[in-house]
Amino acid sequence: MSLRSTHSQDNLIIQMSGITKRFPGVIANDDVHLEVEQGTFHALIGENGAGKSTLLNLLYGKYRPEIGTIRIKGEEVSASLRSPSDAIALGIGLVSQHYALIPALTLLENVMLGAEPIHSGGILNYKRASERVNEIAHQLGLGELDLNTRAGQLSVALQQKVEILKTLYRGVDILMLDEPTATLAPQETDALFSLLQTLSSSGTTILFVTHKLREVMRYSHGITVLRRGKSAGDFVTSETNEQELLTAMIGTQTAALHSPLISETFERATLEPALNRTQKETNSSHLSLLKLENLTVKNARGVEAVEKVSLEVRRGEILGVAGVDGSGQRELSQALVGLLKPESGRITFDGEDITRLSVRNRQRKGIAYLPEDRHKNAVVMDFTVTENYLLGHQNEAKWGGGILLKPKTALNRTVDILKRYDVRTATGGASLPIRTLSGGNQQKVVFARAMESKPKLLIACQPTRGLDVEASRFVYETLQTARDNGLGILLFTLDLDEALQLSDRIAVMFNRKIVGVLSREEVTSARVGALMTGAVDGERHAEKQGENKGE
Repeated sequence: MSLRSTHSQDNLIIQMSGITKRFPGVIANDDVHLEVEQGTFHALIGENGAGKSTLLNLLYGKYRPEIGTIRIKGEEVSASLRSPSDAIALGIGLVSQHYALIPALTLLENVMLGAEPIHSGGILNYKRASERVNEIAHQLGLGELDLNTRAGQLSVALQQKVEILKTLYRGVDILMLDEPTATLAPQETDALFSLLQTLSSSGTTILFVTHKLREVMRYSHGITVLRRGKSAGDFVTSETNEQELLTAMIGTQTAALHSPLISETFERATLEPALNRTQKETNSSHLSLLKLENLTVKNARGVEAVEKVSLEVRRGEILGVAGVDGSGQRELSQALVGLLKPESGRITFDGEDITRLSVRNRQRKGIAYLPEDRHKNAVVMDFTVTENYLLGHQNEAKWGGGILLKPKTALNRTVDILKRYDVRTATGGASLPIRTLSGGNQQKVVFARAMESKPKLLIACQPTRGLDVEASRFVYETLQTARDNGLGILLFTLDLDEALQLSDRIAVMFNRKIVGVLSREEVTSARVGALMTGAVDGERHAEKQGENKGE
């Protein structure tokens, strides 16, 4: 149902008409229209590369359209909206999926930067800023934050929260969020949307991009769908359904393939959950691949983040690691890759002690890594797609052995990979800088690089971050097929649904420790959630497991 037919023109706070934006080799937005009513929750959805982030950036002044008009609160601002500072002056804030924090500054300094409260005489009023930040953090349900922590030491999920804090600190009345829950745990997602609903009810307009259609159906009032850069439909949430939205997003024939999952979890793959695999399918793979013994790790600030963790990953299994952000998952994954050195304990891989091996040597042994922050740890934005695909593997003989690269071989291989992994690019894709790809398509390149290295063990952190439903489905299928062929996978995810969907066993971290390892038979959302939040004592859970086994 068209929203434009029901909108009161007097109540429209955002009007974008005939918007066209081109980049070299691609039309990102092609005659796009967007109308949003004041004080509402409005969702902007579509596949990876559909032009959603570009549209937000046009509204935020980072880009300027070649064609089209933009009105804010009834006033045309197309000519005057030339920068983010212009957008902020109009009351528009953006939380991007790629964060803009300054690593060397503290959390507090990043939030107040550009909006610093001052005493008379020009002295910064840190106390006033701290009180305001803590007030917003409390409303978000974030608890007490260490405002003196440098941004470069924050996890991806906490960086996102700081970006939200930074925007709300400026008192915007149009808040735009690009994939706001991609790195949040379920409890944190609920807290975020609770705050956003409070803001909406007080008059703030929320415009958000997400691939999680459950969030769209649960929280939004109106929906705009983009498909391949064009407007594909406007809907009133209460008058549509997930099947109709999916058809608008990806077409009738493709949508039919997803119909079995429509009524439950829209963003999860149409696959039999790994937790339902038969015992026969998994017994043959129970050979130890990775073993951790009493591993203790400190973070970059020298604070203990992982305490005496013992864990085992078997060949041919996916071991999920669940936990609320900040429980130690990030540091544990970095220690396994070799980015952090353990204080004590032992890491054994394929029967060999690798506790002190370098990152490169672990890679050579067969460990692949899919980091949580693709921009910081996985790609070089000004390198081409081909060069990024080779990163970490450029010394291998098939590319020239580290003496002289074989450009044609590398280019042809990358072109093939782009097709196989359905990476959407502009004309000349493999030779373009990777920054020209959407975030989801960048993630596909990083995923392809890890999987095509033919590892024995994959350490995957937030593997479907920023991916649409079709791409997530492909990742799930690829991981499960690789698992069935003997790959060991250690899956770090803040998405509990994803952990339940993919994992053969789930280890739960809370307060730096593993507080429970659940078999397929034991796993329920309630049980995992209780362990994640400390509602169930981990030691008592372990004792109960022992009693059940007759130990």
